[in-house]
Amino acid sequence: MSSSNEQRSHAEALFNVCKQSDPDPDALCLHLAHLLQVCAQPDTRAMAAILLRKLLTRDDSYIWPRLTHSSIKSVLLNQIQVETAQSLSQKLCDTVSELASSILPENGWPELLPSTSKNTMMELCLT
Repeated sequence: MSSSNEQRSHAEALFNVCKQSDPDPDALCLHLAHLLQVCAQPDTRAMAAILLRKLLTRDDSYIWPRLTHSSIKSVLLNQIQVETAQSLSQKLCDTVSELASSILPENGWPELLPSTSKNTMMELCLT
């Protein structure tokens, strides 16, 4: 994520081109999820979380049915547990909540409740 609006606009334009032209949206989502795990720069991880949320939410280009569900859900839940930057944790929670609102009605994320309960209990024990 760049502080320069011009660079950020250019990066978002490239992202939109990738989103529109990639015949395999799974690869784009998995690359963004990978950035969440390995990138040292919090700004880059934050942008990856934001872009992933945009890809996973229900809109005119809803791609969730064509993705590797278990990998993406696993990365999101794991990153919420290990992320130390508060602002990035919030972005990850936003991504998880928007995805969950789309797939929970079909019981599409049975791991979510046990994972969030575990995280809550861990937080309570640490305080």
